[in-house]
Amino acid sequence: MRMNQLLLSLALLAAPTVLTPQQHAEIRRIEEALLAPCCYSQSVAQHMSPVAEQMRQEITQMVGSGESDAAILEHYKALYGERILIVPSGGTGRVLFVFPAIGVALGAAMLFLFLRNALNPKAAASLPSSAANAGQSRDPVGKELDRLEDDIL
Repeated sequence: MRMNQLLLSLALLAAPTVLTPQQHAEIRRIEEALLAPCCYSQSVAQHMSPVAEQMRQEITQMVGSGESDAAILEHYKALYGERILIVPSGGTGRVLFVFPAIGVALGAAMLFLFLRNALNPKAAASLPSSAANAGQSRDPVGKELDRLEDDIL
């Protein structure tokens, strides 16, 4: 009885399955979501190692048998851990996309402020002299800097 089940399973695995275009798209999405576990440098879809080839075949079989994307990804997470995912699930994945956007926004703001001050030196230079005109006392270093600035301009 057990031998018959084994032979039937092997026959089903060896038989070519006819997949729909949606299933082919699902296979591609899953292959692009997983890293090849031999070196963790490329997706399963791109990597040309024997392990990646085996995973592509397994993914095709699982999709052909009706497994969901989530179930297939969970299967590989159980085998290899969270590292197998190209984009980590949960909060880690969101952080990986949010931090670069925040960094770009902060960098753009700093560049804007720097360029505004660099291209408009008269506005920056007028601030200390207007402060002195307002009756505020300056320390000796500040007065010397003002004198040097006036000599240069």
